[in-house]
Amino acid sequence: MGFGLYKTSAFPLERGKPAKVIVHYTCVCRKDRDLVEVWYPLNTEKFSAKPIEDVTVTVDIKTEADITAVYSPTHDLSVQRKDPRHVVGTYHATNALPATDFQVFYKSADEDVAATLLTRPGEDGEAGYFLALVSPNPRSAAQTVVAKDIVVVLDRSGSMSDEKITQAKDALSFVLNNFNAEDRFNVVVYSDSVETFFDALVPADPEHLGQARDRLDRITAGGGTNIHEALQTAMEKHWPRGKDVPADHPLATRPKYVLFLTDGLPTVGVTDEGKILANTAEHNAWGARLFAFGVGYDVNVRLLDKLTAEGRGRSDYIKPKEPIESKVSSLYTKIRNPVMTDLKLEIKGPGVTIRDMYPRELGDLFEGDQIVVAGRFDLRDSASSRPTSNPAGVQAQLLIRGVYQGQERTFEYPVTLQVTGRKENPYAFVEQLWAVRRIGWLLDQIQLHGENREVIDELVKLSLAYGIITPYTSFLADETTQLNRPRILADKAVLAARPLRESYSGAAGQVNAMNRQALAQAARAPAALGTGGVQVLGHSTSDIAAYEAGQVQTVTTVRQAGNQAVYRRKGNVWVAANAAQVDLENLPSEVRTVERFSEDYFQLTRANTVAENQVLASQQPGEELIITLRGQVYRIR
Repeated sequence: MGFGLYKTSAFPLERGKPAKVIVHYTCVCRKDRDLVEVWYPLNTEKFSAKPIEDVTVTVDIKTEADITAVYSPTHDLSVQRKDPRHVVGTYHATNALPATDFQVFYKSADEDVAATLLTRPGEDGEAGYFLALVSPNPRSAAQTVVAKDIVVVLDRSGSMSDEKITQAKDALSFVLNNFNAEDRFNVVVYSDSVETFFDALVPADPEHLGQARDRLDRITAGGGTNIHEALQTAMEKHWPRGKDVPADHPLATRPKYVLFLTDGLPTVGVTDEGKILANTAEHNAWGARLFAFGVGYDVNVRLLDKLTAEGRGRSDYIKPKEPIESKVSSLYTKIRNPVMTDLKLEIKGPGVTIRDMYPRELGDLFEGDQIVVAGRFDLRDSASSRPTSNPAGVQAQLLIRGVYQGQERTFEYPVTLQVTGRKENPYAFVEQLWAVRRIGWLLDQIQLHGENREVIDELVKLSLAYGIITPYTSFLADETTQLNRPRILADKAVLAARPLRESYSGAAGQVNAMNRQALAQAARAPAALGTGGVQVLGHSTSDIAAYEAGQVQTVTTVRQAGNQAVYRRKGNVWVAANAAQVDLENLPSEVRTVERFSEDYFQLTRANTVAENQVLASQQPGEELIITLRGQVYRIR
């Protein structure tokens, strides 16, 4: 009967007895080059009278070429590969009211390394947004796995006694059991002093693995925490500085990884944070990637985050009662098989520049992995340096550079960068996902480098525009907050973000670290909730019990509609983010009042974009809506 509306008849309908209506339909999937979109209107379920006990969406994909990428911007998708050309993706939730349509994108192409670029034009000549998906071919990845060097640095200080040391040993045992035959390894164990299982890196053969397991069984906990010497030993002993080696020497060709585990602050040897950072970087002459695990609350998250940022790895944190071995084994399973190392992404074309890309360092590409990159692109006319206005877009090349099968390789993919067509563009989620990543990066800057007014101002601006509510911008959801007072908003943000700078250890430090990580590594935009609210992206630093239980907080005074936020203020007035500058207490005379469902209202809807009408459709009976449309502020009541 029209978009979103079915007419059906069912007979007989008996009073007081259930009736089931099953709808079967066929939908043609939209295709953009090699990328195919699967779409299902799941958001209609939000009209259910109560949460649905079980929500399951299964996408069974079979193609005539290898499936190299599977990505959902809307839902957490579990992907099972039956074979290179058959994939099953499943979304499952219980007691849910889905409020977002279900989207899955997949690419099928017979290529060694696959890359896809989704773009979202900017507004009025502003920079556009892009999302790149990079993944190895599942068929060829197993044949192109690179032999690696790996050093595990294990904390056996006194605070690791009892269950912790048992779990840590189980984690190391998992790693030992999952080396590839061509790998080399060593184990560094530290407390007050530092010792290694072997004098140098050794082959992962049955003899050396057996010796390592025997040493592992005899490890006990006791002593202080000599982080400085442990990391120095891991780097300098295995990959020494200033060594002149041929291009085919393992030092030059093998990927190098350090898995570093600690449950405390440095207490022995060099304990100064700055010296530990500087010396570790100095001794990491061969660019080993450093992955750190902070166990419990007695760790310096700022130190670990800086170490892993400089070591081009990442940090993770383990709650006091959370199993250690599950997180260590999960990471190792991911990095077990490197396919392409030292990745770099470029977009080459006339007048094309890219900026604000997250993550800044792509790292390595592993078997079964998919790297998600969000960023912005500028298109400038080379002669006038003005924004390009070509409605057909700009033809460009997406370049993925790195070391593949031991050699420097560049993979090229033709792409089109759209500069117009924002109204019809199907990749609106790209803009919001970029904003989430950008907010995570800004929070990192506050935690790592201290307070900065410009950073705070941008944090508020992005959170306000996209309705990305974090523990550090939750004041935006307060009905009494005046959105048209930028200085007041900035002052509130400074107070809210202060724990990021001050709490770098303890429970609050870990919560802050995990909050930043969730934002900086987000793979999809935050979904709207069936209750009409939004989820707070992160945990309150004051509610440690909720963090440990994995509970999420929602707010009902903020809605996400049409890729922007709508805020409830006093008196049941809702304000779209693009009208946040309006003074609600003294409405300006130029604000135009329109009655909902009047002829003037429908004239607006006919001129609006789909996204703008989504904002109008979010308005409920008894509510007023303030929104800006084509430069005019409207009050809809």
